[in-house]
Amino acid sequence: MRADGTPLPPGESPLARALAGEPVDPSVWHVLRPDGTRIALRCTAVPVKGADGQVAAALLRTHAVDALPAPVLDASRLLAEAGALLGASVDAEARLEPLLKLLVPTLGEGALLVLRTPGGAAGEEALRVAASLHADAGRHSLLRELLTRYPLDPSAPGGLPGVFVSGAVGRLPILSEEHIAAIARDAEHARLMREVGPHGCLSVPLGARGNVLGSLMLLRSNVLRVFGAEEEHFLTELAHRTALYLENARLYREAREAVRQRDEFLGIASHELKTPLTPLSLKVQLLQKQVVVLAREGKEVPTERVAEALDVVQRQVRRLSGLVDNLLDVSRITAGRLRLELEELDLASVAAEILYRFSPAAAQAGTELGLEAPVPVVGRWDRLRLEQVVTNLVSNALKYGAGQPVIVGVEAHGTLARLTVKDHGIGIAPDDLARIFERFERAVSDRHYGGLGLGLYITRQIVEAFGGTVSAVSTPGQGSTFILELPRGDIPEEWISAHAAPGPTQGE
Repeated sequence: MRADGTPLPPGESPLARALAGEPVDPSVWHVLRPDGTRIALRCTAVPVKGADGQVAAALLRTHAVDALPAPVLDASRLLAEAGALLGASVDAEARLEPLLKLLVPTLGEGALLVLRTPGGAAGEEALRVAASLHADAGRHSLLRELLTRYPLDPSAPGGLPGVFVSGAVGRLPILSEEHIAAIARDAEHARLMREVGPHGCLSVPLGARGNVLGSLMLLRSNVLRVFGAEEEHFLTELAHRTALYLENARLYREAREAVRQRDEFLGIASHELKTPLTPLSLKVQLLQKQVVVLAREGKEVPTERVAEALDVVQRQVRRLSGLVDNLLDVSRITAGRLRLELEELDLASVAAEILYRFSPAAAQAGTELGLEAPVPVVGRWDRLRLEQVVTNLVSNALKYGAGQPVIVGVEAHGTLARLTVKDHGIGIAPDDLARIFERFERAVSDRHYGGLGLGLYITRQIVEAFGGTVSAVSTPGQGSTFILELPRGDIPEEWISAHAAPGPTQGE
């Protein structure tokens, strides 16, 4: 190999040059032994010709010379600089590439910082290169191209990404042709790895508070400079501090987002709680004045006037009660205290009862309610929670249904019960479908529709407590369909076979 540590092409070795007929003057060459040790040799090579005048052999003279001492690692200074760099900003991602500049080219020709992220359809972990750097501008571009075209795969056999998720220090003394052939995904992948040319690497885990966030990886082209224990210790300490910085930055972002959500929720909650209180207070004050005036005049209070006022009071009290119940449910869910009392129920009957309760409000809004439930669908559920789920879905459909018909369907699919609530209203944008079941989320402005943004969140939590799922499909401007699927629980087999739906029918 050359003095700078890069591998020497076979045709440039002293022996190969002498066999080609070229006398090689005394010069220093470096050799990597099979046991991993490296020595420096002063070599002289002379071609030896045979009787026919052709080179038949080569005479090679060598003797060992002292190699150059390895540079001294100033770990304290580098750690101090890293601490100042990381502490200068709460923007974690923006400080990672400058951090690598402390390592390149001081400790190696290249460096990567790889983070673990949730990904994949099945929730599998993925690896993301958060920062990369190479001392050579050309190889830096090649490294970026390599990482972009061939993302790191933790499941690749024999590949370096395995050490990123194992939580252990990883070493690769030299990236040989055999290794490249084993991990390359195609010929282009192999070519890029050769051109980037990291011939050795040291990878240390980014560990903080018992979690492995990823890996800090140092690449070295000079194979004469083996990664020593001091360098490993320094890189491990730097990785630990970096991991703490990343973890603290994440916690800070989450805390800031939690404060933002809290402030937003308090604003919405105060508005929603005041909304029913205002007409309630006005109606009570008006009734009180009327009673006082009539009493002074010695007249009786008209029964119909009292009944009208009490009806308004009752509606607003129910609304307030519902808002408070939602807040209490969120508290129970967050604390893990949501309890279910299971009993045998007919989902179709529950749906019919909820639609009956909503019929006066629907008639007042000019909305037609329909029920498609050809047969009973029996399962074991908590009645109050099941009614709460169906109530939330129907209420949501009436709110956003723009006065168009709302159809509730109930059917059985073996051990599953399915309930659908379909409206023909404003619909939901595709980007909003994924978040409408989250806490305090909504797909529309609260100024126009009101609400705490808790109904669908509570619905999902109850449904998941039953072991079921709830989802939505929608086309903006054409309405939405919410699909609820619940396991029917431990019920007699004859209930499953005897109540297969012959086909949907519509009824009120």
